[in-house]
Amino acid sequence: MRAKALLLTAITACLLLFTQGASAELAQQGKLLVGFNGGLSPKALPRNKPAPVAVKVEGDIKTTQGAPLPQLRTITVAINRAGRLYDKGLPTCNVKAIQPATEAEAQTLCHRSIVGTGHVTLQAHISGQHSFPVEGKLLAFNGPRKNGQKIVLAQVYSDDPPGAFVLTFTLKRQPGLFGTVMSTTLPKEAMGWAYLTHFDMTLDRSYRHKGVVHSYVSAACSAPAGFPGAVFPFAKARFGFAGGQRLGITVVRSCRVG
Repeated sequence: MRAKALLLTAITACLLLFTQGASAELAQQGKLLVGFNGGLSPKALPRNKPAPVAVKVEGDIKTTQGAPLPQLRTITVAINRAGRLYDKGLPTCNVKAIQPATEAEAQTLCHRSIVGTGHVTLQAHISGQHSFPVEGKLLAFNGPRKNGQKIVLAQVYSDDPPGAFVLTFTLKRQPGLFGTVMSTTLPKEAMGWAYLTHFDMTLDRSYRHKGVVHSYVSAACSAPAGFPGAVFPFAKARFGFAGGQRLGITVVRSCRVG
């Protein structure tokens, strides 16, 4: 009994360390540096029954020693199988409704389909001009299925200068530890000028369908019986750049049974 108590104390201390010190993981290849961060909220979850959660992922891209920034072309984020997405009965939005459109127009046309929010920062490279930073808001919409797979449409909109493009995330289930995979490719209309330096997206939506309240994202804290929580690989990200560079990062997080 004493040994078990000591083990539980050690695990609890480990969980507190992860909870308080969660930060971005970094990967470097030559002069290219990429950071990846994310997690679930709340951290206290049932042991066996999935509960509503918000899931956040974010990335940062920069170079060292003044090296030119390569263009981020692809983003793939694989999330632990404990997290599930559910969209039955949730209205969908299509690309034509939010592109071209301002953020306000997109919200008006597809407000019932919004499943998340976020931000994007990029360097705009326009021929004949010096590059300049652009900050945009991100709105994530539940999109129509494509080849049987869920779609999330992420509209990136900037007020200054005004402009928008849409990142189409394809979601699929797969066997193994990382059960949900989200992937997107920079759209052709943005490849000529948009060099992303930061993105973050939080998926968080509850809705009612046939009299029952559902959560777009849900998860449980699958800790073994008798343990107060668990430390688990939350997500694995892979970033692809023009020129063929690829960087991968895994983020470990914790949860508490509550």
